[in-house]
Amino acid sequence: MTRLFALIVAIFLSLGALPATALDLSGLSKQERADTLRFAINNGLFTLYHEVAHLLIDTLALPVLGREEDAADNIATWVLLQKNTPEANLTLEDAAHGWVLTGRSYDDYFGGEDYASGYSPDRHRAMQIVCLMVGADGAAFRRVADAYNIPSERQHTCLFDYGLVDRTLADLLAKSASGTRVDVTYHDGGTRLRLAERVFRGSGIFDDVAEELRRGYRIDDRVKFTARRCGESNAFYDPATTEIIFCYELMEDFMQLYVDDLPQRRRD
Repeated sequence: MTRLFALIVAIFLSLGALPATALDLSGLSKQERADTLRFAINNGLFTLYHEVAHLLIDTLALPVLGREEDAADNIATWVLLQKNTPEANLTLEDAAHGWVLTGRSYDDYFGGEDYASGYSPDRHRAMQIVCLMVGADGAAFRRVADAYNIPSERQHTCLFDYGLVDRTLADLLAKSASGTRVDVTYHDGGTRLRLAERVFRGSGIFDDVAEELRRGYRIDDRVKFTARRCGESNAFYDPATTEIIFCYELMEDFMQLYVDDLPQRRRD
């Protein structure tokens, strides 16, 4: 039994009676519910690494050429690829699928003020994750790239994309040390977000990433990891407080994205 599967089982057992206003998973099969939780947890994990990337860019004064949001995605993808485990690889697959679903929920519309927002289109972010994956290991991830209809010529040039990211980050982060102080705080999610809070807490990803930060980097300021209700679906790094904030609403949205896509997956 993998650690993630064990966590999902534990979450199921801890759910108990939930308020009627919570996301409804009751009509799903056991496998569909497990897949929904896995998808949400893995997208939450990628999001955390993305926000840690912003933290590192800020506190370690990492150079960034281009959009910082794109750089943060590249760092998150690179960190997961370094783990070289089935769980980390599945996290990347779920993260790419998450960006596709997010884009689809807005009909892949990107225009007007979006072009000046500093964010790449969601589908582009998905393809960049997959490109770095196949660039890192063509044999392992060719099926993923093929599933996204990335042409073989582009898959080949993804090797150079990954090589650039790998060389850059390996050099920049090789000087890191351990000893960062990280305080992890979970606030009450309230009645409506009870399921999202329990899934996020039960997954352990907040504590795991905090521990990786303690062991893998040396940041002088005390870092805060805060999980709470935000009134919006979001996660962000606040440089004023050296704080990564994860909103329970985002975890709920990840679950809802997957549930909404289930009819299409059943047809496929």
